[in-house]
Amino acid sequence: MVKTRITEGVTANDPKTKRWRSLFSSARMAYADGQFKQAESLLARAALIATELPEREFAEKTTEVAAAVVLLAAKRIVEAMARLKKSITELEGSPDNLHKELLAVALRFYAQALIEHGSERDAEMELKRSLEILSKLGPEARVQQAYSYCDLGGLYLKQGRYSEGEHNVIKGLKIISQELGPESAEYTRADMIYQLCLPMNEETRMDSVSDALEKMQYGFGFRHPNIDRAVTRYLHVLSERGNKEKLEETKKKFNISLVQTK
Repeated sequence: MVKTRITEGVTANDPKTKRWRSLFSSARMAYADGQFKQAESLLARAALIATELPEREFAEKTTEVAAAVVLLAAKRIVEAMARLKKSITELEGSPDNLHKELLAVALRFYAQALIEHGSERDAEMELKRSLEILSKLGPEARVQQAYSYCDLGGLYLKQGRYSEGEHNVIKGLKIISQELGPESAEYTRADMIYQLCLPMNEETRMDSVSDALEKMQYGFGFRHPNIDRAVTRYLHVLSERGNKEKLEETKKKFNISLVQTK
């Protein structure tokens, strides 16, 4: 069975593991709602419990990566990079497939931090490393592989490498459609990146991207970090293609005043 979340690697069902899952789930919901301090606090509590679990090592490392992802969403980029780099170093070389998959996830988020830091070439290398690892893990890692394909496609989109972006996002879309379904928020996110990789000289296409953003808000939650990334990506494309009217319209529509169009 394909895992949709990396935490499914923790399979024990003792009371402490159940408590760890509960805290992790609560942290995920806080993250989705943009409550990053709360998510950070919940993960700190989960980290303490993780040390006492039957699957201690994987639970600890999963919690550490999740805590770094929260820092990244909170724009604490330097802290996030340090935490992710530490996790990557600890996970590298492990023969365990669960650890390899977690390594690939950490590399994907590290790439996101590198992009935020302005190191796009290094980010591309880390995303390719992530995909190389995931491609060797078989069907169980397919969902994470799809996410890495989409993030690489999003990076190429940012760089104006539209055909390469389209090529990678199509791969991600195919997997997400099969494993999560075409109605999932992740499919909408991937399809939006795909649409942005295509020529945007048609008003209907730009409107479809805007509609996808609204659909993503309902799928992920209005304050989910993926929404911020998606809006930023869309505004960047509109700015690059000189569509000032649509740019201002989109900012107004989504009440965006702080998103940078870099």
